[in-house]
Amino acid sequence: MRKKILATSFLVMSLASSLTLTSYAGWVQDNYGWAYEKANGVRLGGGWFTDPETELIYYLDPGGYMMSNTMVEGYRLAEDGHRLDKTERQLELEAKRTKEKTSRPTPNKVRLQIENAGKEAVARGYSIWTLRSHYQSEMQAFMDKIFKAVADEIYKDRKERREQAYEAAREAARQAALENEGVSNVGDMSVDLTNLYPTSTFASKNNEEVRYNFHRIEDGQEILMTYYSKITKKDPRRYVPYAFELSYNRGLISSETDLEAFDDGYQKMLAAALGQYEGESVFQQVMEGSIEDGITGTTDSGNTYEVFCKDGAVKIQVTCSEKMPEDESEEQNDDNSEENASSETQETTSKVITAGQGEQADESTEAQQSDGNQENSETSENQGEGSNQEASENQGEGSNQEASENQENGSNQ
Repeated sequence: MRKKILATSFLVMSLASSLTLTSYAGWVQDNYGWAYEKANGVRLGGGWFTDPETELIYYLDPGGYMMSNTMVEGYRLAEDGHRLDKTERQLELEAKRTKEKTSRPTPNKVRLQIENAGKEAVARGYSIWTLRSHYQSEMQAFMDKIFKAVADEIYKDRKERREQAYEAAREAARQAALENEGVSNVGDMSVDLTNLYPTSTFASKNNEEVRYNFHRIEDGQEILMTYYSKITKKDPRRYVPYAFELSYNRGLISSETDLEAFDDGYQKMLAAALGQYEGESVFQQVMEGSIEDGITGTTDSGNTYEVFCKDGAVKIQVTCSEKMPEDESEEQNDDNSEENASSETQETTSKVITAGQGEQADESTEAQQSDGNQENSETSENQGEGSNQEASENQGEGSNQEASENQENGSNQ
């Protein structure tokens, strides 16, 4: 009896095993649409799915049902649900949007750009930015470097001049002692170092403005001056439209050696502010005395500048365009590109199918299925009873009909 029971159990297990082996994975259909069922009877969840048999790609909604006749993540799904390849136009638009998103300025990105602008400009030798804050960062770096170089050249013998001043003071003290022989106290002999040179430097940097200059000591007139204001448009009363100012009055220089150093510094500042080519052009005009008051021009990078000549000084004010050239071209093409691609780049959120949840929704969401294909309809609170709106149809004549419009008379479009 026991052998008979064991034989029967073995037979049952063998039949169960054979039945399991004959199960196949594939598409199954029910009242809500098509779903893909694995060999173990478990259905796939939502997301992209590649049919291993046909290698076609499908998209399953959160309920696991195949979607069709709609756009998902930039891809169009055919009537039978498989994904169609993107057109070249779609790929171009997606690449453009990705670039715009990654290049979109953020506080940290802007701060790093401004910090790096000055370093890169000095290594380059001229400015390239057309944004005010970035351009001023470039000019600040040039001011620090060029003014130091000019000062080092003009005041390179300061040590010798100081020694001469001290020696002169000591000699004066000795002479005073001889003239006042027998007097116990002839007084302290001070050393005046303020007039070692006919010129001096000035640097002011605060939260509102930055100003560097070389000036003549006797009257304070500026020889070489750079200036820029940090006041933004948020304070219109104190805001100045130009981003940078450069002034030079070479007629105030008495020493030929100093004149050479100042000319060299001015030439470098012009190249930094206006660009290599425009800067050199303006420099030659200043040297020849042919620069005219009131003329305007464009820097190599696309900024604008204006020249003012008064009392021997040539003043140049640079105004930034506040916009990169690529931004301008993108703005001009935005309207056309978006309009032409609107039918190709519908967002996924415009059509969301949650098949399998029809019993919890309005009766109108239980779309009648024909030939095993689920029609995609966007149901709204204002739809009439029994309306199955096929959002992908009736667009042939260029009308973008929203599926959420109030439907009258319960029509099936």
